[in-house]
Amino acid sequence: MKKILFALLLTTEFVFGQVDINSGLRAYYPFNGNANDASGNNNNPSFNNATLTADRLGKANSAYHFNGINNYIRIPNSRSLNLGNTITLSVWVRPTGFYYDICHASSILSKGTADYYPGNYTLRFDDALYTEGKGCSGDRLSDSLHLNFRATGTPQIAYRPYINKNQWYQVIYTNDGDTAKLYVDCALKYAVNFKEIFSNGDDLFLGKTNDPLFPFWLNADIDEIRIYDRALKENEILALCKEEIKKDSVVKKDSIKPVTLIDNKPLEKRNNELVKQIIVDNDSISVTLYDNGDIDGDSVTLIYNNRVITTHQRLSDKPKTFILKVEPGNNNNELVMYAENLGSIPPNTALMVIYDGKKRYELNISSTNNSNGVVAFRLKE
Repeated sequence: MKKILFALLLTTEFVFGQVDINSGLRAYYPFNGNANDASGNNNNPSFNNATLTADRLGKANSAYHFNGINNYIRIPNSRSLNLGNTITLSVWVRPTGFYYDICHASSILSKGTADYYPGNYTLRFDDALYTEGKGCSGDRLSDSLHLNFRATGTPQIAYRPYINKNQWYQVIYTNDGDTAKLYVDCALKYAVNFKEIFSNGDDLFLGKTNDPLFPFWLNADIDEIRIYDRALKENEILALCKEEIKKDSVVKKDSIKPVTLIDNKPLEKRNNELVKQIIVDNDSISVTLYDNGDIDGDSVTLIYNNRVITTHQRLSDKPKTFILKVEPGNNNNELVMYAENLGSIPPNTALMVIYDGKKRYELNISSTNNSNGVVAFRLKE
């Protein structure tokens, strides 16, 4: 049975009205033609031999590529880069290769020398979780299919999906002084008790570590690095995710088509089965669609208020996000999942996670050749 995950995240301007995702920002690297710090703290590089490249939106000279051999960016140590016992690290990264020497890690950012020194903070991807900490056996990496993102303080448990090359990911790490959490594409991957004071006398490195024995050279594109002196809260993480959603995945008003035809063929008449009606507090929501289980070749059409949002949407592990307006009054704002086919493992069974501000709902929804799964939203008066 195949599962899909819909994450309905409310838009920044409506839901997170008082959220300030710039509060506590110690360094911010948008990489808009250079590697300078845009936070106002002047944490600018002293060395940079990485290459400007296109970002995840295809905009030229708006991200940096590291070749996995000798490319890195070095940022001098400063007071603003030495934090207390709370931290948030956020980055967009597109792995284009893996580090095949001993320990098998690829370092996105690192401040501190060896891992066992106190005060370090780091963000990387490797096979340490899959190998249960045995990735430093001295053997070169031979299995590049089971790599995870991780940061300072992790459990020894691998999570899925594993990293794919040439795919952009948004990775966010937080530590509130007690618990370290890692989010990949806005989904929580782990939470573990871990206490640390994130302060040391070393420079900040992007693309490698400051350890000559274990440099962990990065082969990837990176963009939008943020370093905070506090742990972002869940609604702030959702706001940050919402702010950085790909522009080409947002539904514009003039791009929505009436739900009458698909490829000039009328939609089959099917029974609409209401899963749940939810009274929401906010009049704007976003819907993120991706496959959370076996990918078996099926595709769906999403219909909102009798209009097509997307058609021929092949279910995969790559998210696609849409902005929806919840109309006031007695209107039932209906989101319909129409199965174009059932793939090889019918029916289409979905998990729908709905966020209404701080409220969270979790539903199961399915569609067949005879029926459509429906969730209705009504704006609270």
